[in-house]
Order: sequence, then C-alpha cells, then structure tokens
Amino acid sequence: MSFVRRHRAKAVFALLVAIIAGVGIFIWQKYPFGVKQYYTIKLGMPAAEGAGSRTLWKEPLFNKVWESQFYVYVINDIPKCIGSSCELGGKFIECLGGWISAYNIVTEEFDYGLRDAGADMRKSVITIADKDAKIVGIYPGARVKNLPYIMRNHRDLVSEEVFNGCSGELPGRWK
Repeated sequence: MSFVRRHRAKAVFALLVAIIAGVGIFIWQKYPFGVKQYYTIKLGMPAAEGAGSRTLWKEPLFNKVWESQFYVYVINDIPKCIGSSCELGGKFIECLGGWISAYNIVTEEFDYGLRDAGADMRKSVITIADKDAKIVGIYPGARVKNLPYIMRNHRDLVSEEVFNGCSGELPGRWK
C-alpha cells in the first residue's frame, strides 16, 4: 500500500512541477502581453504623439515632440513626465533614441478615445510607435518599468548595437 502512495505522490509532484514550469516559461516569453487592438487603439493607427506634435508641457524645450527613432506614449502609470524623468524605463527609451511621454489621464490629455469607449481608466496602457508615428505595439496593463522587456519585441526600431549598448547600462534584473 505504501508503494502505491509513494508512487502517486511522486507523480503528483512531477505533474505540479511540469505545470508550474510550463506556466513560468509561457509568462517569461510573453510578458508583457502585447495585443493587436485594445478598445479604440489598433496597430497601424496614428500614435498620440509624433515628430512635431504638441505636448501638454509648458516649457519650450518639451512642448513639441522631437524627431526620434520611435515614440512611446504611456497612459495612467506614472505622473506626467518626458524622457529620462520617466524612471528607468524612460532613461532606457532615451538611450535607444526614442521619445517617451507619460500622462495620468484626468482632463485634456489624449486618451485615444478610451474613456468614451468605456475602458477602465485606472489601467495603464503603453503604445509603441515607429519613426512615422504609426502604432506597432499596444501593451495594456504594462508599466514604465516594463519598457526594457517590451522593447525586446521591437528590436527592429533601433540597431542591434544600440540596443545591446543600452541594455548593458541596465541594472542586473533587467538584462
């Protein structure tokens, strides 16, 4: 009887390990999850900001978007910021040659029509756009701190040497 019980215990343990490993590998490869459409935001549509577009900043240096290799627009994650002031993710984007701006949607900020579509405005959303300001990545629920991981999905936006150089500047847990 004890032989059968030990055999079952080993089988259950092996099954649990396999399930946990499978889920872990799936999340590791896919996180953060990009989608093709999120409410009113679709891949290929114009981004919230692109070269020359106006921002909500009053300072002359930041009231227009600079021409960049790509554009990152963050909704409802961190308070209003531009560039390297957007935590480590912002520094990484700036190092790669991209433009990043983040806003908490309260009144006049551009929200892609999410509020009118009934989206949960407490949930953060990150959009990645190419040089022509066309959206190439949509990441609902992602945060600025996830940008080093997210940009692995968009290596075509910058050269391999630049990406590797900027990745080398990151603290150990983001490498």
